[in-house]
Amino acid sequence: MSLNIKNEDVHAAVRELASALGVSQTSAVEVAVRAKLAELAEDSQRLERRRRIDDAIRAAQEAFRGVDLWAIADDLYDEMGLPK
Repeated sequence: MSLNIKNEDVHAAVRELASALGVSQTSAVEVAVRAKLAELAEDSQRLERRRRIDDAIRAAQEAFRGVDLWAIADDLYDEMGLPK
């Protein structure tokens, strides 16, 4: 397998990374690609978690629509805010 990169700036960046890591240029490319793939996977997981949270918030809002939560709190707590 071969990868032919014709961009000198990319070559320079790969050489710099390889030197900083003390590895071959091939290993430096592997490290960089795997790091970016891991970052993308984390972003995807973060977005999915955010979607689930938003769904749960919407469901809770719908479940409590029309419910007077202050009236419920009045039944649970006294005027000092302590449990009855």
